[in-house]
Amino acid sequence: MSLRVRVVALFGLVLFISVLMGALFAGLEAKRNLGEEMGSALSVARQSVSGAFEDLPHSDHPERDLRQLIATFDGNRHVQAALIDPNGVTLAASSALKSGDAAPPWFGGLLGASAAPTSIPVPTPGRKFGTVRLTPVAAADVAALWREFAGIIVVVLASALAGLVLVYILIGAALRPLQSLADEFIHIGAGDYGGRMPAAGPTELIRLQTGFNSMVERLASMTERNRQLTDQLLTLQDEERADIARDLHDEIGPHLFAANMDAEMIAQWSLAQGDERLVRQARSIQAGVGHMQRLVRELLLRLRPTPATELGFRAALEDLVRFWAARRPDVAFRLDVLEDEDALKEPVKDLAYRVIQEAVNNAIRHGAPGTVEIAVQPASGGDLVISVRDDGAEGGSPAPGGGFGLLGMRERVAASGGRLEFGPRRERGWAVTARVPLRLEEGRVPKETAA
Repeated sequence: MSLRVRVVALFGLVLFISVLMGALFAGLEAKRNLGEEMGSALSVARQSVSGAFEDLPHSDHPERDLRQLIATFDGNRHVQAALIDPNGVTLAASSALKSGDAAPPWFGGLLGASAAPTSIPVPTPGRKFGTVRLTPVAAADVAALWREFAGIIVVVLASALAGLVLVYILIGAALRPLQSLADEFIHIGAGDYGGRMPAAGPTELIRLQTGFNSMVERLASMTERNRQLTDQLLTLQDEERADIARDLHDEIGPHLFAANMDAEMIAQWSLAQGDERLVRQARSIQAGVGHMQRLVRELLLRLRPTPATELGFRAALEDLVRFWAARRPDVAFRLDVLEDEDALKEPVKDLAYRVIQEAVNNAIRHGAPGTVEIAVQPASGGDLVISVRDDGAEGGSPAPGGGFGLLGMRERVAASGGRLEFGPRRERGWAVTARVPLRLEEGRVPKETAA
């Protein structure tokens, strides 16, 4: 439930409770007034009957006078009179006042409109006429109160509805800056720090907007500083890798070549001497040295891979696929690369090649895939989408404690202004997806890849 609806609901609840309490107090007051009015009317009626009874013993026609007495109560809205004989038979009764639309029974019950009748004995010889029964009648008063109550309820409900609509509109207008603020927070979560909030509205909102703008400025400054530090760190890493590759090539390589030549000379001398055992040992040394030379060449390729620009982007990817296909013939590789690779600048090609290289290495090393799909295609918004997906049982996920290559690539992609995501696929396997700007400045992407 939104804050706007909650505030309106709370306002409506408070209004409902207020109306309910007001109706309760008004009902209690109406009940008290109605009781007093009915009591007063009954008292007046008793006095009228008692006054008429004083002259009744001297009347020459008592029955006529009693019927006339009862008739005087015709149209009385509070009391109904009836002449009852000693056997309980009603001889005459007054007509109650017509009250129009009657009130619901529950309303009269809440007001306590029903009251016990009272009987006054008729002072005549032989008690021929029995009693005059006075019955309180509150129907007219209850009907009037019901009409008044219903009118008030209609007015209150209409006013409450209008008030709720007005509050809904005003709360919406008051919360609109908060909605804008929430939208800006979403942009910040996506890495966009260019938004600012206009300082307008109540003092509390102005303070919030000013603090938000200050926070965004600091975040933008920190993000730029972090990007610069990341560039520097990646540059240092690349320089260190280049130094290691140079040492392998300049120091280890010549020594391995010399060891191979020495073993060859030993083999030739031993062959001339006819010592087959020494020849076999020399050939064994040559095989071991050759294996170490191949390992050194592979390390050099990882530390200083052939730039995608030297072979061409598609050709470099095809060479990478051939490299792994020769070692893992059980894996099917699918390559989907945009036709016009000239539309890609050199930094983009270099970064895309390194992302794919690292993702494929992880898929082969850590997963058990049957298929590896590589795709490089442009997307809307001027970005390039690079994806590597596999169907391995373990999804090509990095081993526990590992994954530094992908984390390093995420830093490289972030430094280029892009975004890299990796994780298990919904159906099966692992997916690595990078989205980078199609146009990168020269020098934005480090030249070496993560191992």
